[in-house]
Amino acid sequence: MKKRILITERFAQDSLSFLQQTPGFEVLRSKIPGTIDPALLVTSHALLIRSQTLITDKLLEQAKNLQLIITSTSGFDHIDLAAAAKWGITVMHTPTAHIESAAQLTWGLVLACSSRIFEASKMVKAGLWDRNQLIGFELAGQNYGIIGLGRIGTRVAQMAQTFGMTVAAYDPYQDEEVFAQHKVARLSYEEILRTSDVISFHVPQTPETKYMLRRSQFEFIRRGTILVNTSRGMVIHEADLCEALEQGWIRSAGLDVFEKEPLPRTSKLLNYPQVLLTPHIGANTEEAFHKASQAAANKCVRFFGDGTTSETLPPKASWYGAPAPFAPLHDPSNG
Repeated sequence: MKKRILITERFAQDSLSFLQQTPGFEVLRSKIPGTIDPALLVTSHALLIRSQTLITDKLLEQAKNLQLIITSTSGFDHIDLAAAAKWGITVMHTPTAHIESAAQLTWGLVLACSSRIFEASKMVKAGLWDRNQLIGFELAGQNYGIIGLGRIGTRVAQMAQTFGMTVAAYDPYQDEEVFAQHKVARLSYEEILRTSDVISFHVPQTPETKYMLRRSQFEFIRRGTILVNTSRGMVIHEADLCEALEQGWIRSAGLDVFEKEPLPRTSKLLNYPQVLLTPHIGANTEEAFHKASQAAANKCVRFFGDGTTSETLPPKASWYGAPAPFAPLHDPSNG
């Protein structure tokens, strides 16, 4: 019997053709992205999804033949992993596909904040030309602090070193060899906050990381710091961030993720000219899309071919710890 593969969201055409041409597979598509027809779900052996598709215990209860879920994303807070384990379903993701895109966006935000590029563009478009209002600062010789020295964090570190910055990181789950390999100093979380001129977050959304940057940390964070978050919105307490901006505790912020997505029009973050906001686009490059689609297709073929798995969820000992309660908070249109 052919394995029925249900693809619920956008998927690269060449990767789709690869699956369709693989013997023993029948490939199905959801008519509405992010939704799953119950009639298709009952007979499907695998789901290939992105973050718009919410995987709940109730949904899995109906999936009598389901053996595999692959999300073509790095994040996975749209999947109830405890429920998947309960129903004996293997879950994998594609974290390496988005490394370059996420690191590139991180550094785009760093550069835009340090040189005040967005504010300068708005000024010129408004017909103004007052350069004295837009004094930035050079990154060379400054301290870059990374929270989470994983795949993306290490790539960001390489970029920071290219700019001549001194790089330190906080990651209690990485071995000393990782820090040494990437020539990154190991500091405590408090030391990173107290000494860094630029700080970026590269951690998942878990109970451990929820609001790991809040008022008690902002009070002693190094004054004039640039803050960048391209990981998950719940890492930073937004109301406390707004207070830090108003108090002048930080210089500026570049945010791609938020506590609620899409960002509500009532959010105070919209009021600060020194805050650069993007709509969760860390994985939104053509290259990342194609790499993630093909990685998912390859994993699917190997799983049903010889049982091979890779990058399974939940990850082993790391920031992720025990599976978090199912609480999808991010924009379902993003990876």
